Amino acid sequence: MRADFKAIVGFTAVGMLALSGCSAGADAEGSADGGGEGEELKVAAFTAGYGTPAGKLTLDHFVDEGEERGWDVTLYTSDFDYDKINSDIQSAITQGADVILAGFPDPRQIAPLVTAAEQADIPIFSIDGGVEPNEDFVVDVTFDQTQLAELTVGALEEAMGGLEGKDVMVIGHDPHVGIMTRSNIAVDMLEEAGADIAGGQMRQVLNPGTSQEEALKVVTDHLQANPDGLDGVWVGWDHAALGAAQAIDEAGRDDVFVTGIDALGVAVEEIRDEGPFYASVQQDWFSVVDLVLADIEEYHEDGSLPEESFVEVEGELIDRSNADDFTPSM
Repeated sequence: MRADFKAIVGFTAVGMLALSGCSAGADAEGSADGGGEGEELKVAAFTAGYGTPAGKLTLDHFVDEGEERGWDVTLYTSDFDYDKINSDIQSAITQGADVILAGFPDPRQIAPLVTAAEQADIPIFSIDGGVEPNEDFVVDVTFDQTQLAELTVGALEEAMGGLEGKDVMVIGHDPHVGIMTRSNIAVDMLEEAGADIAGGQMRQVLNPGTSQEEALKVVTDHLQANPDGLDGVWVGWDHAALGAAQAIDEAGRDDVFVTGIDALGVAVEEIRDEGPFYASVQQDWFSVVDLVLADIEEYHEDGSLPEESFVEVEGELIDRSNADDFTPSM
């Protein structure tokens, strides 16, 4: 079940879907033992990033797989409104949730729901909940941000024939902890290799839902003001990278290259076309969901919690060498 969400569909338009959902059941007893095998498990799942392709597909997969297991799953979403998320999950806790699933949470903004979960002795299982161990989560499964940066900076280096003296724009989004982390790692790597950061500093997208349009404008404006001042664009996720590639295409340039992260289907098509979009990295969120589902299943069966609280997995570089053989999951 999905409660009150805004969905952004595609990479060129923003669409809103408003659904009225139902809350978790009314069993007010605690759930420290996971409910016990044979009893229905009530899961309150949330994400503030349902409007992004990765967020929507990942959480939908979790809901579908959880319901296949016979769980009562309610999904709470917002358009990056953490006040709403905190309120919704606190209500779900009082109504008898056994488990909380945090999808792409910002640990800096969920203190109220974390406190409520601790008081009710309800575990929080997280997907992409930060870049370091966090005692708020019994487990957080995410991608290795250093590896993502290394793969994409390396791809830009290959595309541009080196980094020394090259002008590279970096586009990030600090409200997302993972993007913020890998973007700063990329800046450090580029500068250490002798590249210049175009514009003097990282550029920030304000809203992931409009990131393609924002990146399109930023890169277009830069190219108009500095026709010879751009060799590459490193972007922390594909949606914005598509906007950067579009700006380069529209400027008629074939000597400026872009990398992204996510390996969205539309991004992979651009890579296959051998235009400005040179490479991306697949983050297989479905496999991450499956790992978390298995952890929740064990908790439901016998109350056991994961031995490791922070699990990093690796992405796969998708570039011109393997794009034709790659099947996107998003």
